[in-house]
Amino acid sequence: MKSLVEEVKNQNSVKKSSDVVLEIDGLLIDDTKTKGGRDFYDLFFRDWVAPPDAKNYSIFIVERPFRLNQTTIEISINEILVFQAFLQPRVDYIEELALQSIGITQQYLVQYEQLVRELDGEERRGSGIF
Repeated sequence: MKSLVEEVKNQNSVKKSSDVVLEIDGLLIDDTKTKGGRDFYDLFFRDWVAPPDAKNYSIFIVERPFRLNQTTIEISINEILVFQAFLQPRVDYIEELALQSIGITQQYLVQYEQLVRELDGEERRGSGIF
């Protein structure tokens, strides 16, 4: 006969495995408008490698017109802005900006996953009994 503790642990493991999981995960969505923006997106896409524990996220790359030949490039993860910079029509500048934005985006995803694990820890769940 199973003890009450073992039954509760089994129920918790079943509950964890049935959490909502997106079927299409890690989308990279392009909303650029100029050749410079498209080059930025292509470089970002080429060099992007998701952190191993990252899940349930989508990355939006949006280009917005600013002034004359400058535009701003914004990277959002699940509608949270994580990177924003001016985009100039120089190839070397675009390459450097793409590498910088990849590092920042990867760092955000790693920190986000660590935070979720900490908040979902055993000591935070409680029994519901007051």
